Amino acid sequence: MLFSLSAAADAGSNRLFDALPALTQDFLLKLLATLLVFIVGYFVIKYLCRMLDRLFLKADRLDRSLERLIVSVLRWGLLFLLGIICADRLGIPTASLVTVLGAAGLAFSLALQNSLSNLAGGIFILTTKPFRTGDYIAVAGTEGTVETIGLIHTHLHAIDNRSVYVPNSAIMAGNVTNYTESRRRLDLLIPVPYECSLEQAKRVIARVASADSRVQGEPFVRVWELSSSSVDIKLRVWCAGADYWELRSSMLEAVKIALDEEGISIPYSHLNIHVLDDVRD
Repeated sequence: MLFSLSAAADAGSNRLFDALPALTQDFLLKLLATLLVFIVGYFVIKYLCRMLDRLFLKADRLDRSLERLIVSVLRWGLLFLLGIICADRLGIPTASLVTVLGAAGLAFSLALQNSLSNLAGGIFILTTKPFRTGDYIAVAGTEGTVETIGLIHTHLHAIDNRSVYVPNSAIMAGNVTNYTESRRRLDLLIPVPYECSLEQAKRVIARVASADSRVQGEPFVRVWELSSSSVDIKLRVWCAGADYWELRSSMLEAVKIALDEEGISIPYSHLNIHVLDDVRD
C-alpha cells in the first residue's frame, strides 16, 4: 500500500515536472546545479581558510593582525571568484559585471587613497617589524611607547600620558628611531672652565660614572670641544635600555655636585660690558 502511494507520488511529481516548459526545466536544473556548486565551494573555501589560519599559528612568523588580514582577503577573494563562476553557470554575463565592479573598485580606491596608503604602511610595519608593541620609539615628530600597531595607524603612549595616533603612511615616509634595545649609550657634554685642571675634571667625572652600578663597562671621558666660554668634556657610558632616562638625570646631578665639591664651577655664557668715558680732542 505504501509502495503504491510512493510510486503514485513520484509519478505525480514527474508529470508535474514534465508539464513545465522546457526553458523552465533547464533553468531549474541549472539553478540546482549552481546551488550545489556554491554550497560545495563555500565549504571548501571555509576549510582552506581554516587550514591557512592554523598554519599561521604554528609558524608564528607574522603578526596576528596581518595573518587575519591575509586570511580575510583570501576568503573574500575566493568567494568573489565563486560568485562569478555561479553567475556564469546561470547565464548571467559576467564580463560586464566584472567591468562594472572594476570601475567601482577604482573609484573606491581613489576616494580612499590615504586610507589605502595607511593600510599598505600597516602591512609593511607588521611584516618588517621595525618596532614591536612595548618599544619606545621616535617617529613623525613624536615619541612614546607603542601600545598597538593597527592596519591604519599606530597608537603611541607618550611620557606625559598623551595618546598619539600616528598614521602608518607617515611612519613609512619618515625615519623611525627605536630606543628599546638591550643596551643604550648615554652621551653627556659637560662644560668646565678654561682655568681648571682638565685632568682633575676628567678624573672627577670618571669617578662619578664608575660609582653608578647601572653603568656597564668603563666610562669614556675625553675633551671633546673647545667652545667660546668653556672646555667641553664628553662623558659616554653604556646602560640597560630601561635605565636610560633615570641614569641621565642622576648622572647630571651627581657630576654637578662632585664638581662643586672639587671647586670646579660649570661656566655659563656671560657678557662683559666696558663703559669708556668720552674722549674729546
